[in-house]
Amino acid sequence: MATPGILGLNALDARHQHLLALDSYKNFNSLPCGLPAELWSIILDHLYDNKRTLLSCLLACRAWGDFCRYHLYELFTWSTVSKFDEDGCSTFHPHPHYARRLAISGSLLDDDVAEDSNIEWLLPLAQHLDQFVSVTHLEVDSMDWDDIFGTHAWDKFTSAKGFLSQITCLDFCNIPLHPFQHILESICLFPSLEKLDYLPSHVDFGEENFDLQSYTPSSSWHAFSTEHSPLQLPTLGFWTWFSAIEFTSLQTIRLDSVPTSDLPSLSSYLRILGGVLKNFRIRFTTPHDVYEFVESNVLANSTGLQQLELVGFIRQYPNDQFWAGEESFNLLTMLPGTSLSDILLDGTPRRNADSVLSQLAAIDDILATSEKFSALNNVHLHLGRCDKVNQEISKAFPSCQKKGLITVSTSMQVSVT
Repeated sequence: MATPGILGLNALDARHQHLLALDSYKNFNSLPCGLPAELWSIILDHLYDNKRTLLSCLLACRAWGDFCRYHLYELFTWSTVSKFDEDGCSTFHPHPHYARRLAISGSLLDDDVAEDSNIEWLLPLAQHLDQFVSVTHLEVDSMDWDDIFGTHAWDKFTSAKGFLSQITCLDFCNIPLHPFQHILESICLFPSLEKLDYLPSHVDFGEENFDLQSYTPSSSWHAFSTEHSPLQLPTLGFWTWFSAIEFTSLQTIRLDSVPTSDLPSLSSYLRILGGVLKNFRIRFTTPHDVYEFVESNVLANSTGLQQLELVGFIRQYPNDQFWAGEESFNLLTMLPGTSLSDILLDGTPRRNADSVLSQLAAIDDILATSEKFSALNNVHLHLGRCDKVNQEISKAFPSCQKKGLITVSTSMQVSVT
């Protein structure tokens, strides 16, 4: 995701090309002070999150219009209460061609809206998708599959092939996990999909019998994330699907807590993925889950792994002590390691200290001195609030500290030791 504010050269060039494609590019010849468009673009980019000032700039200079609208109209939201006027034109988005993100918000979590909403509330938007020529990021929030599947609005939406082919990033937020078949049908609508974030509203368990191999996602899909899920998300369906179609395009998998029962299916898929995987995140809620993961020896073939984030790898206690069990040390020893450049270890709070000896010294030694991790340049430790965190980490990871590998962040600060 691009960082807001001052843009890098690549992002600046992409934005300049976008603005040049608009009808009012001729206004660039009348920019004040004789500054070129690229410099005004950088200057006005400082105001990306200041709507009032952007509106003032819009009135102050006509030639600034495209730069201001680029930020003002980036996001367009359509919900169950949104309306078009009688001529079929939007009354609240005067410049849809500037929108780069489209958010569709249903009524799944709002009973009052659900009672009054029209069953075809999505239809007006579906009929005008061709106006959103710059949208590449689609966010679908609080949508109940039963509200849209089989409706005329959904048929119209799925027939907008030009719009669907533009989407590279897809967010499913507060979307039921069941029926899983509807999730697959929705994902496969987007032939240029690159990234998917999924956050379920709730999980309904039910038996579904359908042919997984008949659902083929975009070959450009390289990033899959459930890391923002507030609950243990059963991801078994995804791993079963990916394995069934031998889908090996994913380079980034970022997960929150995976149920222990799903670890075997995840492990099976990671074996299929092998050296393609570059960025991996997983949360361990118990040492047993770490043991399960170690026993599978699943990352041994992930020779292309560059970034690894392990949540729950280290346990943190109220007495400012940090512990890692033998299972954590074994997990590191099974990694291929040769291409790993960044490792993030996220501490999990614990009330009572373990009776076993901490393996932190052994972990420090293998990270700092082993030829196995020759490409490692950063070990990031993210820990809870702790006044003595820097001192304790200095004691726990002396070898990594000596090599300048350790970066420490807490809930209150970020520092390098």
